Amino acid sequence: MMKKLFAFLMAAMLLALCACSGTNTSAPADDSNVVQGDNSSGDAAEVQYDYQLKAGETTEVYDVTFDEMVTVTVDPASTRDGSIDLRSGIYFDNCTFNGGLTILGDYHAMVSLGGGCSFGDGATVTCKEVTPGAGEDMGLEENFVKVFVSCEDVTVETEYAVGVVTDGPDFVFNGTTYSKEELAPDAAILGVYSICENDGMSYMKLAIGEDDSIEVLD
Repeated sequence: MMKKLFAFLMAAMLLALCACSGTNTSAPADDSNVVQGDNSSGDAAEVQYDYQLKAGETTEVYDVTFDEMVTVTVDPASTRDGSIDLRSGIYFDNCTFNGGLTILGDYHAMVSLGGGCSFGDGATVTCKEVTPGAGEDMGLEENFVKVFVSCEDVTVETEYAVGVVTDGPDFVFNGTTYSKEELAPDAAILGVYSICENDGMSYMKLAIGEDDSIEVLD
C-alpha cells in the first residue's frame, strides 16, 4: 500500500507539472532500490544518515530512529539533464527524526514522509540548493524538489523553489501553517509551491484530485 501511494504521488506530481506547463510526459517506472533499517540493537554506528540519489533512483527506508541530522543529497548533474520521467525519490516510514532532515538538491526529487514518521522537538525539514542560485528563476514548469507529508507536525524551511504536498496532515512551510482540510478538503492532495521572483518568495497552492484534476487555489 505504501509503495503504491509513493508511486501514485510521483506520477501525480508529474501530471501536475505538465498541466501547469502544458507539457506531456509519461509517468516514471516503478524501479526501486529498497533500503530497510532497524537500529533495535542500539548500535548507532549502524544507522545510515546520508543518502545519495541520482536521476531515476528510488529508495525506501523503514523503522529507523535518527538521533542526528539526516541528509538526502540529490545529484545535480544527472537530475538536471535527465528527462522528467526520471524523477528520483526516497520514502521514509516509521522513522523518527530527532535531529531533523536536510535535503540538498536543485531538481527532480520527491522526498516522502509516511504516516508513521515523527520529528523531535525543534526538528525541521530544511531544503537547500546544491548549485547557488539554481532556484532563482524556477517556475512550475521546472521539476524541482518536493516534500510529501503524510505525518503530523512537519515543519519545512526553504529559501528557494520547493513544493510541499500532503494527503491529509497540516504542515508548516516557511512559518505559515497550511491545512488541507481548510484549503482542499475534497481533493486527494494539497500542494504548496514556493517560487522565487522579484527578489522575494511567492507561494502557489494547488488542489490535486484522485482523477488527476488540478485546481489553482486563491
